[in-house]
Amino acid sequence: MIKKAYADTSAGQCHYRFTEGDGLPIIFLHQTPSSSLMFEAMMKQLSGMNMYAIDTPGFGQSFDPIGTPNIGDYARWIIEVIDFLNLDQFHLFGHHTGSSLATQITLERPNNVMSLSMIGPFFADKEEKIELLKNMNTDWSPDENGDFLNTVWHLTGEVLGATGNLALQHRETLDALRAHYSSHQSHHAIWDQDLINSFKSIKCPCLVMCSKDDVMYPFFKKTKLIKSDSTTHEIKGKNLGPDLDTEAIANKFKSFINTIEIL
Repeated sequence: MIKKAYADTSAGQCHYRFTEGDGLPIIFLHQTPSSSLMFEAMMKQLSGMNMYAIDTPGFGQSFDPIGTPNIGDYARWIIEVIDFLNLDQFHLFGHHTGSSLATQITLERPNNVMSLSMIGPFFADKEEKIELLKNMNTDWSPDENGDFLNTVWHLTGEVLGATGNLALQHRETLDALRAHYSSHQSHHAIWDQDLINSFKSIKCPCLVMCSKDDVMYPFFKKTKLIKSDSTTHEIKGKNLGPDLDTEAIANKFKSFINTIEIL
């Protein structure tokens, strides 16, 4: 059974989903503008394991940050959740923005993170970020005509990849509508992060996955150039792999961490 609860942090309460099970805890961190809901299918597929999926501040049912938090702020809040839960050693699994956050947490808590798994990390350099900004539209703030609803429906369907799965698109749309402001905050945080050099510094085993039609796929191809000892694996599901390629991703991830725990 997937249960839900809240953890106290210095800035507010964070909502999380969890299952009680065996092995080292697994902590899932979601993409923007989703929530921990995006990992429920994975948690069911990995039934019997000890798992936590946390709503990043500003998303799902967690508190809304004030101002312009940086990646260190987000990492500090999630670490406070981890400490609240009394988790010592654990595996981290991040998706898109969650990958950036998981990397920062790994840098700050290297003795606690036993492995780092990521889907679609944002390995863009300064020039690539400037180019991306020219064509990036992340504004779906409410407007009187309701046009923002069509904007979000297009985002979750055509961009994220939920088209053809009405229940999934509806779920992602609701998450995105809730996060219209906090998405700007989190994007600002990861834009200012030097993820490439941060990833180079990671010492624990790393698994990096991505789908060929994921918006992050061009950066995924840099993985081995950045960190040659990382494990890479292509998946399916566009930007919603945990929902659309659940079994394959869960199996790859489980075999990866099982090898680590044997050592």
